[in-house]
Amino acid sequence: MSLPPEPIRRVLYLQKTEVLAQQQALVTRTLQTAIPAAEITFADSIKAVPLHAEVDVVITPTLPWLPDALARLRSYRWLHFLSAGVEKIWSMDFDKSSIWMTKSSGVHGPPMSEYAIGAMLYFTKQFGCFHDQARQALWQRRWLGELTGSQLTVLGLGHIGQCLAQRAKAFDMHVVGTQRSPRQIAGVDRVVAIEDIGPELARTDFLVVCLPLTQATHGVVNSELLAQLQPGAVLIDISRGGVVKSDSVISALDAGTLKGAALDVFEQQPLPADSPLWKRSDLLITPHVSGTTPFYLERALGVFIENLRAYQQGNSFTTAVNIDAGY
Repeated sequence: MSLPPEPIRRVLYLQKTEVLAQQQALVTRTLQTAIPAAEITFADSIKAVPLHAEVDVVITPTLPWLPDALARLRSYRWLHFLSAGVEKIWSMDFDKSSIWMTKSSGVHGPPMSEYAIGAMLYFTKQFGCFHDQARQALWQRRWLGELTGSQLTVLGLGHIGQCLAQRAKAFDMHVVGTQRSPRQIAGVDRVVAIEDIGPELARTDFLVVCLPLTQATHGVVNSELLAQLQPGAVLIDISRGGVVKSDSVISALDAGTLKGAALDVFEQQPLPADSPLWKRSDLLITPHVSGTTPFYLERALGVFIENLRAYQQGNSFTTAVNIDAGY
């Protein structure tokens, strides 16, 4: 007979000073409800972490001072990251093989899928052009397109990609997407491996990039991939800076392969003021905001509690970090 899982009694919550002040009350209420017997400690700096403390769970963003904070602890068993992307942790100096690590996958699904839908409508309904005309008091009608019947191709059918597929179906779009191990997904017409995406790109009207940043995905959206798109397609990048090559986007726009692109992430952030991307009228540039939402912390803590319940029931974590895959 297997032993029940060891209770969670001590939780350490790390956060930047200015953010912790805004979050502490919600974190306290949520965790006290979920684990009434647990002691919750908050730290907004390395020195605020109790020296030689023994904790069960550390809940944290991917803070640059995370390794130094962890080094002050005598022991910890579980790291839960408040972000869905964990690419920053691989260069951090702390042991990742002997602890449990979970991430807040799913928190970005609603806001980022809404961003992608908004970007598709922005180009289809030519809102940017009409905004510029209005500032000139210029009345000039244009023939507009529809999302109906167009093909949306999603690179990365994780939580965000699947959420986007569901919303796209409300517009009667045809949805295709990629997965490492393709399987049937509700709301997606075809699922293929990314190496087999070529024929689908030739039919694509909107290409949305939702891939995590790993060694395998770094620079994967390059000139070779974009050249396979149907002329006049729109690119929307809500992945991580480095997945899409900016110079390839400019080349595809100049060649007419892309008629426009919405870019929310970049290889260098903030985007330098001298970047040629700023000067283009066929680009919608936003400062890495597609995942922002007033419900972020509530959802991230909800993901932690889902993992907690799975642990308490002796089941696998629902959003475990995959060390081999890098995300």
